[in-house]
Amino acid sequence: MPDSVTSSALEAYATWVAESPRDWPEEAMHIARRSLIDTIACMVPGAFDSAPSKLWPVVQTWGRGSARAVARRDCLSAPGAALFNGTCAHALDFDDNFDPAKAHASAVLVPALLALADDEDANIGDVLDGYIVGLQIMGLVGQAVNPFHRSRGWHATGTLGAIGAAAGSARLLRLPSAEAAHAISLSTSVAGGFMSQFGSDTKPIHAGLAASGGVQAALMARGGITAGRDTFEGPTGLRVLMVGPDVDELAEGMEGKAEHGQTMLFNTSSIGEPLHVTAHGLKVKRFPNCGSLHRSLDGLLALLDEYDVDTAAVERVHVRAPAAHLRNLMHENPRTPAEAKFSLEYSMAAALFAGEIGLGDYEPDAIHRPEVRALMPLITKDYIEKLESEFPTEVHLHFKDGRTVSTSIAMPVGSKAHPMSDEQLWQKLKTCLAAAGEFSSSETLLAELADLDPSKPSRQLTAALQT
Repeated sequence: MPDSVTSSALEAYATWVAESPRDWPEEAMHIARRSLIDTIACMVPGAFDSAPSKLWPVVQTWGRGSARAVARRDCLSAPGAALFNGTCAHALDFDDNFDPAKAHASAVLVPALLALADDEDANIGDVLDGYIVGLQIMGLVGQAVNPFHRSRGWHATGTLGAIGAAAGSARLLRLPSAEAAHAISLSTSVAGGFMSQFGSDTKPIHAGLAASGGVQAALMARGGITAGRDTFEGPTGLRVLMVGPDVDELAEGMEGKAEHGQTMLFNTSSIGEPLHVTAHGLKVKRFPNCGSLHRSLDGLLALLDEYDVDTAAVERVHVRAPAAHLRNLMHENPRTPAEAKFSLEYSMAAALFAGEIGLGDYEPDAIHRPEVRALMPLITKDYIEKLESEFPTEVHLHFKDGRTVSTSIAMPVGSKAHPMSDEQLWQKLKTCLAAAGEFSSSETLLAELADLDPSKPSRQLTAALQT
């Protein structure tokens, strides 16, 4: 085993969680605040979507507590609120992506930390601090198992998300290193989720289960429950079980590749450097659908705008993209809004039809529009067996008169390479709140989010999330 893989990754990470100073650079705090805003923007309209609407009457029967549930009047236990709010955050698939973990990080971390902060009467600064710490551990563990953990069918939001939520929750609870290690280790026992659930109600529930599992793990560790030391490395540890017995061969193949720091090895020599929240950042979503669609949609919309395209003149739209992206988009003929979010054919056709794409395109009636359905056969694709860092997504627009125009997109709008401005993020928040017609606290919530003073009680913010 290479030197950077040690038997003490769990203990090293737990020590960093417990003992790293809370003096984060302003850039890190700014990104954490943006992630909080973006996640809440997704949570509020998400609360009225299919999975949360069906989940709410179920979790209500599991007991009350002091943690607020978004867009509801009742409060739940911290694990219950984390489950419900995490599901809301991921319901629309409009929440951010985090490349080192190949996961939807904020949809897990933010609901977990807000629920726990409600329970513990913590402040906004505690939430932001827990977010930065939880993201770091999620990223480090993600780099030790990705890209193959994700490409082999695990939904990393559910698996690695639970570990990040446990680390962030341990930080908020100020657990000593020994208890933080138990919390992180214990979280591996609730980490789960398969990509076979994509396009169903269960997919967003993965984020809720991970958030809830992380909170439970930290609370149980504080209560004295112990967990194994070998849950990361070893023949029955996460790295082998959640990648495969060929994990060391795969690690050798990743040497020298610039794939979001994904070495397939546990880095214990520089746990806090680089700081993932600033070095990698979060991909804030421009479109409310699977992130694997975004490079293709960015490319198509750029071509439509540059060449002022008449849809009737288009013969074909051909996409060449990394196979891992296209395999995520398994619904070629979607019948539900959830399936449409994982359909290259539908989403590209909808963008070709309207010249844009947004929340309204994933309403039940919208996905069956005959004008859009007529364009879906024009969308074709090539699976390229290369890593996403090795092959940018290509979009080729073929016209009936024989002309072809093309573009390639290496990183989508919303990524660190093409960031969304604070003003654009705030507009996304307003658009999302406007889409949640049944939510009655928008103005109060906007005022609270405009002033995320670290010393402010978190309960002041979560009260504005209720209706």
